[in-house]
Amino acid sequence: MSDLEKRLSDYIDDLNADKEPEKQHGVADNPDLEKLLATARLVRTLKEPAMPDSGYPQRLVKSLKYKTQQKNHDNHRAQIVYERMRQRRFMPVAAVATLAAVFLLTFALSSWGGLFKRDVVYAMEKAVAQLTNYHGVLEMRAQNAAGEEWLVRQVELWYEGDKYAVRQDDGVLTVNNGTKKWQVRPEKKEVALLPTVPDPMKTGFDLRDEAKRAKEYPHTVVDSETIAGREAIKLKISPPGGLPYYLWIDDETNLPIQLQTAMQNALETTYTFTGFEPNTQIDLKIFAYQPPDGYQVIEKDPGQLVATVAQAAAISGMTPLLPQEMPNGIWAFQHHIVLDYGDTTIKQTRAEGSFQPEANSALGTAAGNTLEVWWERLRWRQDGLEIAIEGSKRAELARQIAPDLTLPDNNKNLVEKAQVKVPVDMEVVKANQQQVDRGSSPWQLDPVQVAQTFVNLQVSPEGIQGEPQIPFASFKQGANNGVQTVIEVSDSPIKQVYLERLVRQDESGIWTVVGYDPR
Repeated sequence: MSDLEKRLSDYIDDLNADKEPEKQHGVADNPDLEKLLATARLVRTLKEPAMPDSGYPQRLVKSLKYKTQQKNHDNHRAQIVYERMRQRRFMPVAAVATLAAVFLLTFALSSWGGLFKRDVVYAMEKAVAQLTNYHGVLEMRAQNAAGEEWLVRQVELWYEGDKYAVRQDDGVLTVNNGTKKWQVRPEKKEVALLPTVPDPMKTGFDLRDEAKRAKEYPHTVVDSETIAGREAIKLKISPPGGLPYYLWIDDETNLPIQLQTAMQNALETTYTFTGFEPNTQIDLKIFAYQPPDGYQVIEKDPGQLVATVAQAAAISGMTPLLPQEMPNGIWAFQHHIVLDYGDTTIKQTRAEGSFQPEANSALGTAAGNTLEVWWERLRWRQDGLEIAIEGSKRAELARQIAPDLTLPDNNKNLVEKAQVKVPVDMEVVKANQQQVDRGSSPWQLDPVQVAQTFVNLQVSPEGIQGEPQIPFASFKQGANNGVQTVIEVSDSPIKQVYLERLVRQDESGIWTVVGYDPR
């Protein structure tokens, strides 16, 4: 119990005992406490059986609403007083009913934070949306199944809009200022110029990504803890079919400050902001490109920001296909071109060899060819080019290049036509999903490999010895909407195999055979 709550509790006890609290404890020494005590005195004056006049609740609600609009935490004071008095049962029944109705309506009119933490994930989402910059020290520690723990690395981070800088504990500094990206390597006394997009830079603990996952996955508040000197709310997050992990939300800023992954491959990793300053003053000199004296600049196909498609074609030797919407920038490399649309990028290269979708991808069509849907990427071939689009506007921009683009329909039932239904033990499936999450049996993420294993066990029920009787080349990916898929089989007693993602319906979910058609 905080000091504020204890003083309020003692004050209410004195009121119950018909004592004069001011003589016992003195007057309040801060405005917040005085408002709480004044509210307690007001409620104590309510008498039984007289009820307020018919217009009193409306006037009280109106008054409380006005105060809520002035300052949200006034609601917390009223709620604290109400809860303390209700617990001590000294309020008249009619008064309790009246105030309860008032509080319920007031709660609906305002957003709650502070003591009650009604929705920490919602508060985190809002805080992340308002995050303009931050400076921090991120520590990564690992722990094995035996409980042994060690420091993996520690980095210092600066983020400002689309700019960032990361300094590792060995002094290597990576900077992206939005127009140029480079890495300063003190040991080798060199500066390496790097392409800015696509930018695979990751720290392992991205605030926006974690806030998004916490909102999408089931979560519960576990406890309050002190992390690196900060009071934090501990969340348990449970991905469907996966192992739970933990996220700590800073009580003051509502931003994530610690992440603990599930134990995978006998290792558990914890990322902790041992220092964290959101929306602070950052010296923008750190984002200025200025190689230190005596350092060699290394440049290997870093890409060039060009003004026209003609310039990009001259550098890359290829002419890109442009959407109707013009990009923010065009980056030309020796063998590919990147169109920058902010959080969405389009990469185009020459099409070489046959098009091979990711084994675990959903399939659609674009420009009359196969469309690969893989996480947030769309990829297909058109007019001699291979096009890959990643980001939030991927579908919109893809249709501007390939108007016939058709995404897979997740609601279409592909497996209902199976002539033979295969019984499924969901406990086994869930165990298999957790096994894959830990890094074992990754072949279960590939529906073709799962189908091959199933078919060969049907023709060789005693087990697969050596090379499988039905080779991998006999299996071909058919329709795949991301949740259900059909694998076509040649030279086999089984003509088609039907599979479904039963535990998790994204690219991290395993495939399970649910039916087949005999030949």
